[in-house]
Amino acid sequence: MRYIALAGVVLLAGCATQNQRHVEIHDVLSSTTFSNQDTADGNATLNIVREQGLWGGGCSSAIYLDDKVVADMEIGQQLVLHVPSGTRKLSVLSHGACSGERLDADASVGQGETKTFTIPASGEGLAAQAPPKA
Repeated sequence: MRYIALAGVVLLAGCATQNQRHVEIHDVLSSTTFSNQDTADGNATLNIVREQGLWGGGCSSAIYLDDKVVADMEIGQQLVLHVPSGTRKLSVLSHGACSGERLDADASVGQGETKTFTIPASGEGLAAQAPPKA
């Protein structure tokens, strides 16, 4: 009986430990980013943040810009895309341990403008953040 209790404590302790990668938002790995990383790629910016959370850890999010895949994101990652100003379409498609339908958002931006989008940890959503109040 003592061994069962000890095993339970060890398992719970393992669940409680986290490293910085699982606590803070960090940049998408360069090995999973395929385009629009150089400032010469455009005169506007799209920021995409996939939130932290327990649900969705086995799910990746493929990020599309104008129907072309530009990156693959995991929970707790952020991506900065430099894009030409004008009408843009941003999409996310969950894959891996979970999958869903591709979700699209209007990501039209003007010259010098920055828009931020969030993806929930589950990977099932894409929403523009409201601009900061002046």
